[in-house]
Amino acid sequence: MSANTFPEMQQLLELPITKTTRLGHVQFFHFGKAHITNASGLILDVGAWTLEVACHWQVEVAGDVTIRFEEVEIPRDTQTLADPNFDPQVPGSTLRDRKLQELVRSQREPLRVLQVTASPQGDLTLTLDGNKVLRVRPSEGVLEETSYFWRVFSNTGTNQNVRFGPNGVERE
Repeated sequence: MSANTFPEMQQLLELPITKTTRLGHVQFFHFGKAHITNASGLILDVGAWTLEVACHWQVEVAGDVTIRFEEVEIPRDTQTLADPNFDPQVPGSTLRDRKLQELVRSQREPLRVLQVTASPQGDLTLTLDGNKVLRVRPSEGVLEETSYFWRVFSNTGTNQNVRFGPNGVERE
Protein backbone atom coordinates (compact mmCIF):
# COMPACT_ATOMS: atom_id res chain seq x y z
CA MET A 1 0.00 0.00 0.00
CA SER A 2 1.18 3.49 -0.73
CA ALA A 3 0.52 4.56 2.86
CA ASN A 4 3.69 2.72 3.88
CA THR A 5 5.91 3.02 0.81
CA PHE A 6 4.88 6.35 -0.70
CA PRO A 7 2.76 8.34 1.79
CA GLU A 8 3.03 11.38 -0.53
CA MET A 9 0.71 9.59 -2.97
CA GLN A 10 -2.14 9.98 -0.49
CA GLN A 11 -2.22 13.69 -1.44
CA LEU A 12 -3.77 12.65 -4.77
CA LEU A 13 -6.85 11.07 -3.19
CA GLU A 14 -10.10 12.78 -4.22
CA LEU A 15 -8.26 15.17 -6.55
CA PRO A 16 -9.44 15.27 -10.16
CA ILE A 17 -7.14 14.85 -13.15
CA THR A 18 -7.30 18.38 -14.52
CA LYS A 19 -4.91 18.11 -17.46
CA THR A 20 -2.15 16.11 -19.06
CA THR A 21 0.97 17.49 -20.70
CA ARG A 22 4.21 16.04 -21.94
CA LEU A 23 7.76 16.93 -22.77
CA GLY A 24 9.08 14.54 -25.40
CA HIS A 25 8.10 11.06 -24.24
CA VAL A 26 7.77 12.05 -20.56
CA GLN A 27 4.11 12.33 -19.55
CA PHE A 28 2.72 14.66 -16.86
CA PHE A 29 -0.62 14.00 -15.15
CA HIS A 30 -1.90 17.05 -13.24
CA PHE A 31 -4.24 16.64 -10.26
CA GLY A 32 -6.22 19.48 -8.73
CA LYS A 33 -5.55 23.08 -9.65
CA ALA A 34 -2.80 25.55 -8.92
CA HIS A 35 -1.30 28.60 -10.56
CA ILE A 36 2.41 29.27 -10.67
CA THR A 37 4.39 32.13 -12.13
CA ASN A 38 7.30 31.13 -14.34
CA ALA A 39 10.61 32.98 -14.74
CA SER A 40 9.12 35.14 -17.52
CA GLY A 41 6.26 36.28 -15.29
CA LEU A 42 3.60 34.19 -17.05
CA ILE A 43 0.96 32.64 -14.82
CA LEU A 44 0.62 28.95 -15.63
CA ASP A 45 -2.38 26.76 -14.90
CA VAL A 46 -0.99 23.51 -13.46
CA GLY A 47 -2.09 20.80 -11.10
CA ALA A 48 -1.76 21.19 -7.36
CA TRP A 49 0.11 17.89 -7.68
CA THR A 50 1.83 16.44 -10.72
CA LEU A 51 2.76 12.86 -11.51
CA GLU A 52 5.68 12.86 -13.96
CA VAL A 53 6.13 9.49 -15.69
CA ALA A 54 9.22 8.40 -17.63
CA CYS A 55 8.43 4.70 -17.80
CA HIS A 56 5.78 2.33 -19.10
CA TRP A 57 2.22 3.36 -18.22
CA GLN A 58 -1.29 2.73 -19.50
CA VAL A 59 -4.88 3.75 -18.89
CA GLU A 60 -7.52 1.06 -18.60
CA VAL A 61 -11.29 1.35 -18.74
CA ALA A 62 -13.22 -1.57 -17.28
CA GLY A 63 -10.10 -3.74 -17.56
CA ASP A 64 -9.37 -2.94 -21.22
CA VAL A 65 -6.25 -0.94 -22.14
CA THR A 66 -7.43 2.22 -23.92
CA ILE A 67 -4.34 4.46 -23.84
CA ARG A 68 -0.80 3.14 -24.11
CA PHE A 69 2.56 4.74 -23.42
CA GLU A 70 3.74 3.59 -26.86
CA GLU A 71 1.06 5.57 -28.71
CA VAL A 72 3.38 8.59 -28.56
CA GLU A 73 4.90 7.27 -31.82
CA ILE A 74 1.56 7.27 -33.70
CA PRO A 75 0.25 10.43 -35.41
CA ARG A 76 -2.77 12.13 -33.83
CA ASP A 77 -5.08 11.29 -36.73
CA THR A 78 -4.33 7.76 -37.87
CA GLN A 79 -7.03 7.93 -40.56
CA THR A 80 -5.19 10.42 -42.78
CA LEU A 81 -2.32 9.84 -45.15
CA ALA A 82 1.11 9.61 -43.59
CA ASP A 83 2.55 13.04 -42.87
CA PRO A 84 6.26 13.21 -43.69
CA ASN A 85 6.56 16.12 -41.23
CA PHE A 86 5.14 14.15 -38.27
CA ASP A 87 7.29 14.76 -35.21
CA PRO A 88 6.31 12.79 -32.10
CA GLN A 89 8.33 15.21 -29.96
CA VAL A 90 5.78 17.97 -30.60
CA PRO A 91 3.13 17.98 -27.84
CA GLY A 92 -0.37 17.49 -29.20
CA SER A 93 0.76 15.68 -32.34
CA THR A 94 0.28 12.07 -31.27
CA LEU A 95 -2.54 9.59 -30.79
CA ARG A 96 -1.61 9.41 -27.10
CA ASP A 97 -2.01 13.18 -26.76
CA ARG A 98 -5.43 13.09 -28.41
CA LYS A 99 -6.69 10.19 -26.29
CA LEU A 100 -5.50 11.77 -23.03
CA GLN A 101 -7.08 15.08 -23.98
CA GLU A 102 -10.38 13.29 -24.67
CA LEU A 103 -10.12 11.38 -21.39
CA VAL A 104 -9.81 14.58 -19.37
CA ARG A 105 -12.20 16.79 -21.32
CA SER A 106 -14.99 14.39 -22.25
CA GLN A 107 -16.08 13.61 -18.71
CA ARG A 108 -19.28 15.15 -17.34
CA GLU A 109 -17.62 15.21 -13.94
CA PRO A 110 -13.86 15.40 -13.45
CA LEU A 111 -12.11 12.04 -12.98
CA ARG A 112 -11.13 11.86 -9.32
CA VAL A 113 -8.51 9.61 -7.77
CA LEU A 114 -10.33 7.09 -5.59
CA GLN A 115 -7.44 4.88 -4.52
CA VAL A 116 -3.67 4.73 -4.85
CA THR A 117 -1.67 1.57 -4.41
CA ALA A 118 2.05 1.06 -4.85
CA SER A 119 4.53 -1.75 -4.74
CA PRO A 120 8.03 -1.60 -3.27
CA GLN A 121 9.25 -2.05 -6.88
CA GLY A 122 7.70 1.32 -7.81
CA ASP A 123 4.61 0.09 -9.67
CA LEU A 124 1.67 2.45 -9.09
CA THR A 125 -2.05 1.94 -9.59
CA LEU A 126 -4.36 4.96 -9.47
CA THR A 127 -8.00 3.94 -9.46
CA LEU A 128 -10.22 6.69 -10.89
CA ASP A 129 -13.92 7.39 -11.19
CA GLY A 130 -15.79 5.58 -13.94
CA ASN A 131 -13.97 2.25 -13.62
CA LYS A 132 -10.76 3.80 -15.01
CA VAL A 133 -7.25 2.93 -13.86
CA LEU A 134 -3.87 4.51 -14.50
CA ARG A 135 -1.08 1.94 -14.14
CA VAL A 136 2.55 3.04 -13.94
CA ARG A 137 4.96 0.14 -14.31
CA PRO A 138 8.68 0.81 -14.35
CA SER A 139 9.10 -2.97 -14.21
CA GLU A 140 7.87 -3.11 -17.83
CA GLY A 141 10.22 -0.49 -19.26
CA VAL A 142 11.76 2.92 -18.65
CA LEU A 143 13.22 5.77 -20.69
CA GLU A 144 16.95 5.28 -20.74
CA GLU A 145 17.82 8.97 -20.47
CA THR A 146 16.13 9.59 -17.12
CA SER A 147 17.48 9.48 -13.58
CA TYR A 148 14.08 8.47 -12.20
CA PHE A 149 11.13 6.49 -13.53
CA TRP A 150 8.39 8.61 -12.00
CA ARG A 151 7.97 11.36 -9.47
CA VAL A 152 5.13 13.09 -7.67
CA PHE A 153 5.60 16.71 -6.73
CA SER A 154 3.60 19.57 -5.34
CA ASN A 155 3.17 22.81 -7.27
CA THR A 156 1.87 24.61 -4.18
CA GLY A 157 5.05 24.72 -2.13
CA THR A 158 4.64 21.75 0.18
CA ASN A 159 7.70 19.56 0.50
CA GLN A 160 6.02 16.19 0.12
CA ASN A 161 7.78 15.20 -3.08
CA VAL A 162 8.92 11.69 -3.93
CA ARG A 163 10.52 9.96 -6.88
CA PHE A 164 11.32 6.40 -7.77
CA GLY A 165 14.28 5.39 -9.92
CA PRO A 166 17.13 2.94 -10.26
CA ASN A 167 18.20 3.73 -6.69
CA GLY A 168 14.70 3.13 -5.32
CA VAL A 169 12.75 5.75 -3.38
CA GLU A 170 14.17 9.26 -3.08
CA ARG A 171 12.54 12.14 -1.28
CA GLU A 172 13.35 15.71 -2.26
